[in-house]
Amino acid sequence: MIDQALLKKLPLFNDLPAPDLARLASLLKVHYYQRHEILFSEGEAGLGVWLALRGTVKLVKTDSQGGEQLLKVVAPEQFFAEVVLFDGGSYPATAIAQSDCTLAVLYNADARALLSAHPELAWRFLHTMSERLRTAQERIRILAGSDATIRLASILLHIAKEQGQDQMALSKQDLANMAGITRETVSRILAVFKDEGCIITGRNKIAITNKSQLAALIDHQ
Repeated sequence: MIDQALLKKLPLFNDLPAPDLARLASLLKVHYYQRHEILFSEGEAGLGVWLALRGTVKLVKTDSQGGEQLLKVVAPEQFFAEVVLFDGGSYPATAIAQSDCTLAVLYNADARALLSAHPELAWRFLHTMSERLRTAQERIRILAGSDATIRLASILLHIAKEQGQDQMALSKQDLANMAGITRETVSRILAVFKDEGCIITGRNKIAITNKSQLAALIDHQ
């Protein structure tokens, strides 16, 4: 069973009374995945809301040519696929373990019972979904009318904000898929960002060291 202290740290559940936290902990089903394993595929029946406990998860969509577009990297202590709770539909994207992961699933029937007992949780889910929609709309705006440098700066800042940290595990191909540019272009732009002191790079890792300088690129577009 999941440690109640971990659930208490999550903004979604942090003010649930102890008996309800215990009930929630008993409802969550824990699963373990190895790196590159698929949790669920786009179009599959949506069974429940997922919570990342350890490791990171990539959410991707496939275009008509079979190309993969990275939508989001889910960090530990974040939930995802919450949309299926409200529309009862299929998963809108494919989820892939980016690293070895420990995940928990709150199945729809259990989640609905929990929301009936605590309607305020529904508002928190909806608030998070609203924030993610705004982020998606801003990303579409940037990608539609910006050059490659601004696209990449925007994506790095968005991911850092979503994950709540300035270090992220992303490959150049991941960034290329998100920005709609080539891997070679990503390499060139990252090299410039690194020379300018905006980022530090490692093997499939990036750390932002100067957010204000990256933000200035976007502001001046």
